[in-house]
Amino acid sequence: MQRKQLKEILAVHIDDLLQGRRRQAKNYHNLSPQEQNELTPLLNVARRVKSTLKPVHAPRQFERHLKQELLTTAREYQAKGYTPPNPTRDLLVIAACFGFIMALAGVLIAWGIYHRRAPHYTP
Repeated sequence: MQRKQLKEILAVHIDDLLQGRRRQAKNYHNLSPQEQNELTPLLNVARRVKSTLKPVHAPRQFERHLKQELLTTAREYQAKGYTPPNPTRDLLVIAACFGFIMALAGVLIAWGIYHRRAPHYTP
């Protein structure tokens, strides 16, 4: 069975589990017996994992406290003049530094070659 097809079948199965619907492996895309034998253990594992999961809800007070703490931290950073990382700008700076180093290396190599080949002037 192709990996892509397997992922799609497992995704549909997990959606069905979350919605409370139940399908059997034989219902998926008219699979051959060999493919069903390959898929059935994976679907069973998904069912077992779903049965052990329990929804977690944070208390309202915790959510309010966390939100307030995050806002306070953000204001402190803004007051200190913090600028968030900018990956595009950082990549441009790295590329410019790399280009400068390569250009400098090229000039040094050309200068060395020129001085090696040029006749030396002696008065």
